[in-house]
Amino acid sequence: MEPAGFGQDRTRRGWLKGHLCSHLATALLVMSLVQGAPVSQNPAVFGKQLVSGRIFGGQDAKDGAWPWQVSVQQIGFHICGGSLISESWVVSAAHCFNPSVPSSAYRVQLGENQIFGQTRIHSFSLVKRIILHPSYNNVTHQADIALVELKNLIQFTATIRPVHLLDASVRMPDGKPCRVTGWGKTLPLNNSSLAETLQELEVLTVNFTICNDHFREALRKPVGDNPIKDDMMCAGPKKGYKGTAWGDGGGPLICEEDGTWYLAGTVSWFLTRTVNGLTSIVPGYPGVFIRPNAYNDWIKANVPGVTFAKPNFALSSLTPDGTGPSATILRVLLLTVFLQLTL
Repeated sequence: MEPAGFGQDRTRRGWLKGHLCSHLATALLVMSLVQGAPVSQNPAVFGKQLVSGRIFGGQDAKDGAWPWQVSVQQIGFHICGGSLISESWVVSAAHCFNPSVPSSAYRVQLGENQIFGQTRIHSFSLVKRIILHPSYNNVTHQADIALVELKNLIQFTATIRPVHLLDASVRMPDGKPCRVTGWGKTLPLNNSSLAETLQELEVLTVNFTICNDHFREALRKPVGDNPIKDDMMCAGPKKGYKGTAWGDGGGPLICEEDGTWYLAGTVSWFLTRTVNGLTSIVPGYPGVFIRPNAYNDWIKANVPGVTFAKPNFALSSLTPDGTGPSATILRVLLLTVFLQLTL
């Protein structure tokens, strides 16, 4: 669900600023971390990407690559994404569900890479109940999180597995390479079509303060009026006009450490503008995600036996392409300068 965007292009950037941004973006691309297939070091079924690797601007995910990804459907049509977190529970976004619509109108599709035109038997589960967070605010997007209880217990397979939830104390470091997945619109236009094949896109986490400044300027809010609330985080692509779109809501933002993937966020909102009746996503801004671990007490009160992990997301370790901490730190600094220059 997008916030009220502003309806004019940001044409006031000078040539020099655009020129610098172009070079910084290029530098970021050259220095970007090549994220390869994780090496499994944990025998547990949680959080494992079984295959290495349209969210618009993304790429087709390999079959079975993200086994916790689900499609939330209403009357048989895809409306949102979600993540399997146990044998009978899915976490998604509150904005995906209409409280006046009965739970029986929804179903969840699991273990599939495509949601259209498949000939094989789909794995569906009917929905027993939907729990929206009681503090959900559809204006500020705070507490945009929902728990979906499935009617039947799900048997885990090679393509259906849960993802790890994070302990409340864990925060993603700035510049952490993560992935976002979904079947949302393939173009940054509201009238474009959904993806047939699950899309994936590598994104970098963005500094909380920088992201707030960026969005505050765009939404013309006064200093101190922060659009990015404490339960939110920002992440965007290293380069180019890419990101989440309509239909990706509730889907996972997952980050890897030591071969295991963790649910860092759920897709919540992005900046839009409407010009001549056409609504589009404003380029140059990261996506905004709700941090599920901001609501661990609420999740624990509703999901029996749920557990939370406490990995050490350190940027100092060697990355898959062999680069060390100096390259990572420089990339984060470049990303920060890039965002400041686009203000």
